[in-house]
Amino acid sequence: MLVWLIPFLTLFEPNDSTSLVSADPVINAYRTQYFPQFLPNQQKMYFTVRKEMNSDEEIYYANWKEGHFETPLPITELNQENNEGTPTFSADGLYMIFSGCEYPNSFGGCDLYETKWIEGSWTKPKNLGFRVNSHDWEGQPHLSHDGTQLFFASDRPGGLGKRDLWLSEKDDMGQWKFPVNLGASINSPEDEQGPFLLGSKQRFIFSSNKKGGLGGLDFYQITYPIAQNKAKAITKINTDYHDAGITPSEKPEFYYISRRLNKPQQDLGIVRVYIPDSTFEEPKQSIVFEQIKFDDIEFETNVWQLDSIPASLRQLASYLKQNPAKQVEIQGHTDEVGGAEKNQTLSEKRALSIKMYLMQNQIHADRIKTIGFGNTMPKIKNPTALERKQNRRIEIILH
Repeated sequence: MLVWLIPFLTLFEPNDSTSLVSADPVINAYRTQYFPQFLPNQQKMYFTVRKEMNSDEEIYYANWKEGHFETPLPITELNQENNEGTPTFSADGLYMIFSGCEYPNSFGGCDLYETKWIEGSWTKPKNLGFRVNSHDWEGQPHLSHDGTQLFFASDRPGGLGKRDLWLSEKDDMGQWKFPVNLGASINSPEDEQGPFLLGSKQRFIFSSNKKGGLGGLDFYQITYPIAQNKAKAITKINTDYHDAGITPSEKPEFYYISRRLNKPQQDLGIVRVYIPDSTFEEPKQSIVFEQIKFDDIEFETNVWQLDSIPASLRQLASYLKQNPAKQVEIQGHTDEVGGAEKNQTLSEKRALSIKMYLMQNQIHADRIKTIGFGNTMPKIKNPTALERKQNRRIEIILH
């Protein structure tokens, strides 16, 4: 069968006043298709398909080649008689978590399952277990880029509304912990769905039908790590129907989302929208150095890298950009565990890691001095095991 291919990239170009939208008929070939996941390293789009109004949900993929998508194909080794959908992937695309419903080994109606790409096919799905799944509904998973955080939607007890967003993190053994609710900054008495961590913009994006929206599900964003203030609607792309599921595309400032297609024989479809980077930028505010608290910079024992970038470092980088004549001295410290020589080296590496972050944020190296004090200047003398983390610290001196 001959498939007409539209040169998708050339349909629209952005301007300053419009969120431009385009829909590829090759991708939108079925009754319903939604929750896209584009993998740039594989040049593939994965998404959920419901061929007819009452048919089961299945996972499909389409290759992106020479400026267009090729005909979508089902993942036959995963799709069963029941519903499968909303896949999310590790950074290399070789590990997948997806929603599976009414499986024989499920804890509830829909659970989260994992599978691996080995020797040209996906392995038999494995239930993520009782730590993640409950007797209620779990779905729409999203893995962070480093693979240590799993966000998902669930209507389990302990939430703030109907479907809430939850987070499970990996422990030191690589096992998923019991999930925690993401709280009132995100969740409401209504439904929250489709979590996505846009790490490059330090934004957490999701959809909600909470009061105050345009109708149906609307997109919202909030800074990540999650701030105490409420999430804000992404008004540039919201419509009066369901808008949910977002992923970056093959082109900067363009994203794939799912929304209503307004066609008689189709429901939700996948469209590409233009979202300028300015959408994810906070209004610039003058930062007072004395008001920055660096207590959120914490290191594990014998570790000099930061697992995530705390808010204080982002504030420091912004302050130094606003005040180009200022210089800083970064002082690294350790606790008393270990030998003096090893702790000295460790403290120097901790200070250097902060310097590298600032340099990556366009702060010139000449403005940054680093020094390590080992365990010679404890914040707390004779600390308990719990108090030792306060001695594993960074102090910032402004010049």
